[in-house]
Amino acid sequence: MTDKQKNLLILGVMLVLLAVSFFFIYPPGEKAKLGLDLQGGLEVILQAHGDVTDEQMNQAEMVVRNRVDKLGVSEPSISRQGSNQISVGLAGVKNVDEATALIGKTALLEFKKLDTDLTQQLVTGTITADKLPADKQLLYQTQRDDKGEIVRDENGQPVRSPAVVDKQPLMTGSALDGASVGYDQFGKPQVNMTFNSDGQKQFAEVTDKLATEGAITGKTSQMAIVLDDEIESAPTVKEKINSPSAEITGNMSLTEVRNIVLVLQTGALPVQLDTVDKNEISATLGKDSLNQGLVAGVIGLALVMIFLLVYYRLLGVVADLALIIYGLLFFAALINPWYPATLTLPGIAGMILTVGVAADANVVIFERIKEEVRGGKTIRSAVNSGYSKGFRTILDANAVTVITALVIFGVATASVKGFAYTLMVGVVISMFTAILATRALLALLADFKFFNNPTLMGIKPPKKETEK
Repeated sequence: MTDKQKNLLILGVMLVLLAVSFFFIYPPGEKAKLGLDLQGGLEVILQAHGDVTDEQMNQAEMVVRNRVDKLGVSEPSISRQGSNQISVGLAGVKNVDEATALIGKTALLEFKKLDTDLTQQLVTGTITADKLPADKQLLYQTQRDDKGEIVRDENGQPVRSPAVVDKQPLMTGSALDGASVGYDQFGKPQVNMTFNSDGQKQFAEVTDKLATEGAITGKTSQMAIVLDDEIESAPTVKEKINSPSAEITGNMSLTEVRNIVLVLQTGALPVQLDTVDKNEISATLGKDSLNQGLVAGVIGLALVMIFLLVYYRLLGVVADLALIIYGLLFFAALINPWYPATLTLPGIAGMILTVGVAADANVVIFERIKEEVRGGKTIRSAVNSGYSKGFRTILDANAVTVITALVIFGVATASVKGFAYTLMVGVVISMFTAILATRALLALLADFKFFNNPTLMGIKPPKKETEK
């Protein structure tokens, strides 16, 4: 294959990549994922109760991060603040109250014995809550209708049924191995729980004990499944259940079941977290920030392209074409459907910075080409020599930039990670377009006579020596 055929093949591949990029990009308003600072969302500060250790806060941060990940929020910002606070930034959250409740839910799961006699006395008024034995506890269960909706009184408050349970739990959520959404025989959603080996053994012993007590006393034994001091379900136990799984049933909506599964899957928080500050960032403010960032990017790109045209003339035209190719490939790489990046203001700053990196690669090569031409070489020969001599400089500079971005990506938080990610992707693609696309274009143009005029490449003709 001749050099010309290779260059035509490279440009053909570039055209295919541009077509694929355009498919990924269009329409950009729908396919680009925007971060909290650009599309609005929720920023909340959670504070731990009482004295907490650094280990507890690290574990709490991990649990919060897992819950946010399961909410499907892209590029959340989660970080420690001080010794007892966690900052959470969620982009594009529509139901702010639900998200806040889920993130800060303690998720303490307990299985407790329900005292049916005391519950009945409490309901009938023969005993009051302050007269309960010390080892008993008053809890409530929210009532729901057949559709899973919470039943409310005339004041709009949820109707809650009291129940007396033992303070000491029969077993806890540490016995769980997993949780998932399931459906009962009537098609109603339920929470399916899977026990670990120790949990299965505990569950068999507990149900055996309750079933035996019920058989001896002739009364119904019930086990309350309690999540964060709220009774979710109170099934009747009639026999020993030696099963690796159990269910939380009731008239719960699918959304509620999914939320319970989410908190059970991510585990209990080691500390109680309270919301001490909550800010909703409006989409309008985010849109203004996005527009300003885009305007800054367009102005920066236009200035760079004008400079290249004025200073390098025909070479500047090639450089501008390469920048356009670079821009399309870069944006498509950021919003690809497999590993899309979430655009934030720091990310846009990284994008604008890489425009300069892409232009710089061309400047290094063009200056080398001009030196070769001044040395008496032809344009074709100068293109080959210029690329050979300029490649090492570009490679060294870009390698340092990528290593720096990798370090930032490894140690920084979400928004700064976005800056590092766009910088890395931009540098790699700028190398790709400068080494392949620009070189192929220059090599093909070198065959045309008009391209071999040094003046049109911004090279001043050497001054003739005057005779003495």
